[in-house]
Amino acid sequence: MLNLIPKPMRCKEGNGVFRLEKDAAVYTEIDLPLLKMEEGENPEVKIIKDASLSKEEYFLKVDENGVFIKASCANGAYYALQSVRMMGRFDEGKNAIPFVEISDRPQYVWRGVSLDEARHFFGKDYVKKLIGELFRLKMNVLHWHLSDDAGWRIEIKKYPLLTEIGSKREYTQSKGWHNLGTDGKPHSGFYTQEDIKEIVAYAAERCVSIIPEIDAPAHFAAGLAAYPQMACRNLKREVPGYFNDLIPFSRGIKDWNRPLCMGKEEVFVFLTDIYSEVCDLFPFEYFHIGGDECDVAEWKTCPDCQRVMKENGFKNERQLQLMLTGRLCEFLKSKGKSLVGWNEILREEGVDKCVVAQYWEQRRDRNVERHINNGGRIIMSKHQSFYFDHPYSMRKFRKTYEFSPYKYGVKRENAESVLGIEAEMWTEWISDPEKLDFMYHPRMEALAEVAWTDEKDRNFKEFIARLRAYKSIYKALGISYAVDKILMSKNPLRNAEIRKMFYNGDPDWEFKLNKKLYDEGNR
Repeated sequence: MLNLIPKPMRCKEGNGVFRLEKDAAVYTEIDLPLLKMEEGENPEVKIIKDASLSKEEYFLKVDENGVFIKASCANGAYYALQSVRMMGRFDEGKNAIPFVEISDRPQYVWRGVSLDEARHFFGKDYVKKLIGELFRLKMNVLHWHLSDDAGWRIEIKKYPLLTEIGSKREYTQSKGWHNLGTDGKPHSGFYTQEDIKEIVAYAAERCVSIIPEIDAPAHFAAGLAAYPQMACRNLKREVPGYFNDLIPFSRGIKDWNRPLCMGKEEVFVFLTDIYSEVCDLFPFEYFHIGGDECDVAEWKTCPDCQRVMKENGFKNERQLQLMLTGRLCEFLKSKGKSLVGWNEILREEGVDKCVVAQYWEQRRDRNVERHINNGGRIIMSKHQSFYFDHPYSMRKFRKTYEFSPYKYGVKRENAESVLGIEAEMWTEWISDPEKLDFMYHPRMEALAEVAWTDEKDRNFKEFIARLRAYKSIYKALGISYAVDKILMSKNPLRNAEIRKMFYNGDPDWEFKLNKKLYDEGNR
């Protein structure tokens, strides 16, 4: 059994191993800047360019003569080398690669995870580490959530107050969704545009594209703390440290979830100025505007919003958001981008079919099905399988691995409408990079296989065997992970206690228990 994740499309194992030394000679017809080149007359590694292969496809053969790779470009070549790295267990100081012949390519073009840094800021080193983990697992998209109510994390030169004010808060809700407890600690941090360029370049070298998310019209409280005139009412508010209505209601703040005003043209100029600077930093062809969980109550009483509704003959306030989505879609097209938004943006009919909807909600969304049937594209991020910020006791690991889009209204004849798979990592209750690793792994390994390997070739028990045989890699790479007793817990009382603490008391309880079990030798 090859300890290879994700499972390749076709694989034929041989008898024997080839030992690849650090100073082995390499011949390549493809420019691979990350590969340390050593010349020699009889190279142990040969990389041949084959234009007949698709961008991410590769052929790999390991025998007594060494390592032979065919690919059309750097992506396929690097993925072949990641397979060599994993099979040879190079990260653990080993070098014996089993004889094998592999033909491989991914199922989906979008294989990603998100990182929410609006709620908690982690910094360049962690982001680069995460990109490295995506590269190792042949994943290719990082969805970077850079703005939300609780923080603005990207420098915008035209609007400096977004980071001067919007990147800082005085406290953080810390005891769970149903608890008023806060930590009383200031939290801050943001990326300069030079930081962004550095990280984007680092990712590009590793075949990872980064999609930024700048939310509009809702989840904009940090931006409104800096520029309150962009709301329907110009109210001075601090960047909130809470994540739902519990704390603001306890303080008598009923209008806590305020969106941008849809009746002021200056708001559209403000947004497109921001988006323009962000677009220039991220070369990826997609741009995420959020668009979820918009409370339209303030629009109902705003004279500017009501005037625009009357001028356009709108029947309800949701059509104001539809108008914004349409205008932003056209703006992003002018920048060479496709708009991505959460599936709520499809509530009203009339969304451009070039818009990509990210399907996250647990419930069935017939608007998503309509979008697909009209030729639209979607990214699958279903709550049940891919919300990695939830405790393992809530989101069963097996549900991640056994995900299928056909369980959620996608017809097989519309399979090409599914652009790919992405897992979400919201960080309301995650402030520690070690806990962040724990929440990602081994879920990310399962996600990588779901996104790469055709579901007819997947088998959960066989995957678990490969995963267990490969677990020692986590220590070598300095990655915290969920041990089996947490990952696949069969203790209903403990699971119930974890869920209770997550909502009201200590969202870190499962993480702390995992560390205890690990120290006791439960790996």
